[in-house]
Amino acid sequence: MNDVAPSDAHIRSGMFEAACDILAAAVIVYDKNDRLVFASRQVLRYFPIPAETLVPGTRLRDVLGAIFDSGVRYGISPDQRHKPVNREEWISARISAHWREQYDAVERLGRDRWIHFRKRRLPSGYNVTTFVDISEQKKQEEQWRLDLERIALTEEILETLPSPMVVKDRNLAYIAVNRAFCAVYGTDPDNILGRTVWALADAESADRIEASDRAVLETGEPYMLAEHIIRADGSDLYVITRKYRIGAPGYHAIVTVMEDVSAFVAGERAMTDEGDALLRVPGGFVPAQNCFDPVRDAERRLLLDQLNREDVAAAAGKRVLIVTGNPRIEEILVDEFKAKDADSCAVHSVRECQAFLLHAAEQGIVLDLVIVDGDVPDHAAIRNNAYGVPVTVISAEGIGSDFMRVLVEEHELLSEDTSPLGDILTPVPISDDWYIATDITTMLPAAVGDVEVLVAEDNQINQFVFSQILEGLGISHRIAENGEEAVMLWRKHQPRLVLMDIAMPVMNGIDAAKEIRDAEKLTGTHTPIVAVTAQALNVDMQNCMDAGMDDYIVKPVSPEMIEAVYRRYAARKQEKSVA
Repeated sequence: MNDVAPSDAHIRSGMFEAACDILAAAVIVYDKNDRLVFASRQVLRYFPIPAETLVPGTRLRDVLGAIFDSGVRYGISPDQRHKPVNREEWISARISAHWREQYDAVERLGRDRWIHFRKRRLPSGYNVTTFVDISEQKKQEEQWRLDLERIALTEEILETLPSPMVVKDRNLAYIAVNRAFCAVYGTDPDNILGRTVWALADAESADRIEASDRAVLETGEPYMLAEHIIRADGSDLYVITRKYRIGAPGYHAIVTVMEDVSAFVAGERAMTDEGDALLRVPGGFVPAQNCFDPVRDAERRLLLDQLNREDVAAAAGKRVLIVTGNPRIEEILVDEFKAKDADSCAVHSVRECQAFLLHAAEQGIVLDLVIVDGDVPDHAAIRNNAYGVPVTVISAEGIGSDFMRVLVEEHELLSEDTSPLGDILTPVPISDDWYIATDITTMLPAAVGDVEVLVAEDNQINQFVFSQILEGLGISHRIAENGEEAVMLWRKHQPRLVLMDIAMPVMNGIDAAKEIRDAEKLTGTHTPIVAVTAQALNVDMQNCMDAGMDDYIVKPVSPEMIEAVYRRYAARKQEKSVA
């Protein structure tokens, strides 16, 4: 009576089969004597063996023999598959694996079919073996591997391309840049990626570049322009800039490729095809500045601020003569007026200027304006010229070699006796008031320094941007290159507002803010600290608030943004202290 199967055995077997169907798995169960107890019907999908082989009571050796006779050879290493396999040796190896307590393996059956084997030996001696087809998963993994290899190869190709190349997303933010592009402007990808052209170029260039980007993005029509670019090392680069739209609708991107044709322009290589648009550039190359050069932009502003804005704006079609011995002034002003479609050139002395005016009068050429560098000897002789040409005198202060001297005077740490640039510059005298270092605990709560804003920023381009904005707003400021220096300058100057970059070397902005807040607990003061971050992630903002910061702004910064923050915090603090 005990050997009779339970009356509900067929129901349990049916439920087991249904579970195997749902899980898409084949299951075989052997008893402790290696005889078959149960085999789901899915097993026949994996092994083309006779159905009668899978009846209960069949020996494990007979099942393995049927599998071997069907031509399936699993459990063989790839390097042994091409060799003849002995039937008994293969069956013995499979029985040995069968008696392991646990066994997991992924086997390849056929050309593109992969099976995951799992075997478990229970304490009772029963063995449960499952088979799961993972062919689709393996195909996806293989496709991912191929895609990653293809991406890596593509990146390697782009990196080694001699032509500068950038990619912008549909919001016209830089998302990819190759090594050649970075080399042109003497920077690294971190200073470009994630930004727009408005954060990297002057307003005039940015407007022109963005207009062509949007035209390509909206129409899909390729764009081409011949440009003359000045590299970071001062050398000339002539390129044919081409822009293309790529990607699916809603996910378009702009690819910009700058084909270097400097060798052709310089005549170092022969132009064999006169009809080639790459070599023949109607109207010549357009001066371009695709990345922001803060020194050149600052010098340009210093010069243009000394000129009549109406004369500059209405320079198209006029003739302008520049008199200067400073090559930097000559380069900036001649390029500026040529960009305004004016006819402009330069001479280097009063004698050359007078000879030029005489020759122009003899040829019947009328000049509209003469701009004279105040450092040119005897320049007063040009003011009242006999030809009635208007003359404007400009100052060379802060141009060329003077620029770095003025910059150092403005931004170097006043507690140092030498220039932070080492022996490159001659040390300049310190003109600030005497600074007496005192213990932070002895400072009065109402003490406020002459510095209104302290900027903590390690990126040089961003430092110049902050300086230009704050100077334009008439706000006194100091620049710190890392968090540790920011804390030191805060102790020294007690500014009304701190603009704190989050990611900085030596000490990050979070730790610097915490140190300032800890020091303020001893004095009862509170300096508003505004975080400056590249992206407004919730976790970053929460970390800033936890560190005691008052607010945050997101790069790229603008004059309007800085002015609003200053009015909200520093200006209000100043009014209270006066009252």
